[in-house]
Amino acid sequence: MPLKVLIADDEPPARWRLRSLLEAARDDTGRPLAEVVAEAADAHEALQRIGQGGIELALLDIQMPGPSGLALAAELQALPEAPLWVFVPAHGEHALAAFELQALDYLTTP
Repeated sequence: MPLKVLIADDEPPARWRLRSLLEAARDDTGRPLAEVVAEAADAHEALQRIGQGGIELALLDIQMPGPSGLALAAELQALPEAPLWVFVPAHGEHALAAFELQALDYLTTP
């Protein structure tokens, strides 16, 4: 069963690139490893979608309109059934803060 993923990034090309990479990830038998079940352009939209359930992993940009991805992760920590989260920003300057918020990983995107 593929991992249910949310992509939260304010830039549509970044969401498209992450989606295409996830859709290309397959196991040895050709089954998908992940399924993008939701996308969000800001932290408010991401939190709303996560609150509906069914998200196992959230890929979060850091700099988005409104609350940042870091602020979103802080809110996720308070949820009883929060998904895991990985930060996927363009720069590495927030890595320490991300791991202080219990990020699973921090991957800079091209």
